[in-house]
Amino acid sequence: MLTLNVQTMKSTTTIQITLPQWLLVGVIFGILLNDRLIAQPQPLESLAPKAAASLAATVLYFGDNVRMSADIAAEANIPTNELSIAYKFLGDERIEDAYRMPFVGALIPGYARKIEMEISRKPLLASVAKKQVLWSNTYEVQQIAPTFDASKASVEATSGKGKSAKPGDCSFAIKGLRVDFAKPVDADKNRVITALVNDLEVTDPEADAGKTSLQFFTANTLDEKLSNAVKSAMMSVSGFFDSGVFLVNITLKGLPKTSLKGKTLRGTVGIKLQVKLLNRRAMRSATAADTILVPIALTF
Repeated sequence: MLTLNVQTMKSTTTIQITLPQWLLVGVIFGILLNDRLIAQPQPLESLAPKAAASLAATVLYFGDNVRMSADIAAEANIPTNELSIAYKFLGDERIEDAYRMPFVGALIPGYARKIEMEISRKPLLASVAKKQVLWSNTYEVQQIAPTFDASKASVEATSGKGKSAKPGDCSFAIKGLRVDFAKPVDADKNRVITALVNDLEVTDPEADAGKTSLQFFTANTLDEKLSNAVKSAMMSVSGFFDSGVFLVNITLKGLPKTSLKGKTLRGTVGIKLQVKLLNRRAMRSATAADTILVPIALTF
């Protein structure tokens, strides 16, 4: 016999239900088993290995939102309303939030060098509804690096065409190699604060000989003498950086002392650029380093 006590505002009513003994035992055993399984939760790596791997690979950035894209509910077959997310910026109060995917939380301020996060489950149907932490981690917040933009780069001859030039030298300038430095570095409530050009440390540009290939042509005919000389010529590179834009001057030295008038230089020049963005509030930095390939087609 199964006895249920039903309580109302005015009285308590006892209801007795007669069930077969085997069914009654099964019901009780099911309740106890469910409570036992919930009371001893499995690690997230077992419940949702893909989600666990995604959380482990998550990177958080200053000035960006707290973000997660690990769908634990779908993979582990757990009702969404049983899950919750909590996180805490270093020195701040803990923030409790509802589970949702993708998850986008608060903006990360520059002082929050570490973020403590956890995902918990509170079963709704269990007789013992105790919150269980399925996963927790402490993230080291990173700085977003600057990026390079060569989409508006241009090349201009600085020797020949009536301009002064030392015999045996061929000079040209690459303009418009831009640095996108306005990356998030901090947050003030709902406002993102981005870096300024003064937050950059710039390294002088260099030539990448392995990614540089140049040849001289007269009309559409290869000038073998000049082209062979280019392979062994010394390439001098100097740079000027202003307001987020590089101007790179290149001189090929040691060419045959012949007139370049009417000659066309074609190929590709590889320019090594390196820029470090300093997040002064967070005392963190991020460096962008890359070889920019610039197509050359100059007629002197």
